[in-house]
Amino acid sequence: MAIEVSPSQENLRLKDAARYLGVSRPTLWRLQQNDPRFPQVIRITSRCCVFRKSDLDAYLASKLEVSA
Repeated sequence: MAIEVSPSQENLRLKDAARYLGVSRPTLWRLQQNDPRFPQVIRITSRCCVFRKSDLDAYLASKLEVSA
C-alpha cells in the first residue's frame, strides 16, 4: 500500500521525529514496532523514511487523554 506524502504537510525525518517526541531513534523504532497506536513510518525510498507531524501530534494528544 503506497502512502502519498503531500508537500503541504510537514514531514519529519527519523532524527527530527525522535527529537520532536523527546526520545532516541532506537526508542522511536521500538514505539513504532510495539505500540499499535503509534503512527506508521512512511517510506519515501528504500533508505528514506518520514513521519507526518500531524500523526505524531495526534499520537501525543491520545497519550495525554489516556493519562488524564
